[in-house]
Amino acid sequence: MRRKVRGKDKNIGFISTRLAGTNGVSLEAAKWASIFESEGHLCFYMAGELDEDRPAERSLLVEEAHFKHPAIREILRGCFGVKTRKPCMTKKIYQVKDRLKKQIYQFIRDFEIELLVPENALAIPLNIPLALAITEVIAETGIPTIAHHHDFFWERKRFLINALWDYLNMA
Repeated sequence: MRRKVRGKDKNIGFISTRLAGTNGVSLEAAKWASIFESEGHLCFYMAGELDEDRPAERSLLVEEAHFKHPAIREILRGCFGVKTRKPCMTKKIYQVKDRLKKQIYQFIRDFEIELLVPENALAIPLNIPLALAITEVIAETGIPTIAHHHDFFWERKRFLINALWDYLNMA
């Protein structure tokens, strides 16, 4: 990618469901990226939706990371407003999680990511498989991580009745 001065600059990877538009997560990520880059770091992006102005050579679009992806919407419909989860939903969550996890490993490898910044992905259950995939990658690699969140599931009434408490606590 580029010659680096060890200990000075880092390749920093932002991961979220969406890094596009004027929503709070995208704006916060842009602010953080601007600060990191002003300090000599290089920022990379992985999300289910990315702004066109993000450099393509530093971005990985993963459609299943988006909360509007059909598989994710199916999981949300099957797991909120109910207190028990059907085995087929558990299976679906793990299948999507495994695919997303492979993409995160690819992101880290291809861009030589040294610091992860999950943006709201571990705090609000808009994409449970993504949160689980990020959590497992962090646990398996020990990669330094700044979990940057400002929306939490307990702050939204629609997320309080769910069949995902085990996953919410895990992520």
